[in-house]
Amino acid sequence: MRASKFGIGLLMALLGWLWLGQAVADEVPWEPLPADAKLVTDPAALTALLADHTARGVFLPDGSRWREFSAANGRTVWELHGCLHPGTWRVSGSTVCYAYPSWDNGRPACFLVYQSAHLTHFVSTIGQRLISNADALDPGNPDQLPLEGAPTCGDPAV
Repeated sequence: MRASKFGIGLLMALLGWLWLGQAVADEVPWEPLPADAKLVTDPAALTALLADHTARGVFLPDGSRWREFSAANGRTVWELHGCLHPGTWRVSGSTVCYAYPSWDNGRPACFLVYQSAHLTHFVSTIGQRLISNADALDPGNPDQLPLEGAPTCGDPAV
């Protein structure tokens, strides 16, 4: 009897997890990667692509422009909807994860990164959906986005 209750509880937890994962995936419209997109699998190559660079792109669910400076020391600042969110980033295998205390209760958002001829693509590890396309990766921090301080609003995306 006890094993049966455990099995039912485990089944309910699994179904809940599957439903939640599908609900998150359903929030983002499906958009295919370009045919020439290649997954960046080497951690050193992924780190070199992002470290000390400012990425600029579009958030696909709503078309919002964003920009983000990722410092080599693992700190980052992300700007979306005119709000700056300082946080951290790290590469683990072929995945990059970003965490911002002011966004989504500080939960990390992790992505697979693909590159095509003109774009860098960020595919969420939850639901395997293309979330964002970066159309520029500029060396350094040309916009002087601040890594220090609390989140602020009012600095629109360039």
